Amino acid sequence: MVLLLSCAIVCALRVDAGEAKAIAFSDLSFAVMPPKQIEPEGAVSPQPSYADQLPERVRAFAGQRVRIRGFMMPTLLDGDGVREFIIVTSPMVCCYGATPEVYEYIIVKMVGDPAPMRENMAAHYEGVLRVGDLYENGYWTGLFAMECDRVVDE
Repeated sequence: MVLLLSCAIVCALRVDAGEAKAIAFSDLSFAVMPPKQIEPEGAVSPQPSYADQLPERVRAFAGQRVRIRGFMMPTLLDGDGVREFIIVTSPMVCCYGATPEVYEYIIVKMVGDPAPMRENMAAHYEGVLRVGDLYENGYWTGLFAMECDRVVDE
């Protein structure tokens, strides 16, 4: 899964060393308005962009090492582990019920070893957070991505 960040918003490269900053999905929330439409590279049609709606307090997490509690939705398995997944706020989001808001999920790639399978089980995820419009194959996929290197059970 190749993700491209819209550099019009936040392509921060800083990474704070040390312990992860504990955040919650509520820290990423904001008043979502209808997005403007843009044509990112590779897009076959206009795609949404929420970049200009992100408040500074949310942009400030870009490039930071964070720790967030959530529920894993696997998207790419690697042996008995999970290489890529989505962290959501609740097991009742997406497949089992409500569609998540744009700030209620994070697209994750594991760095190093695959994560243990934790589908529908709460855990804490640590890694570097990327903030900004994400596009894959010309389609908007989300606002948040994480390069995760640690999964801690509750």
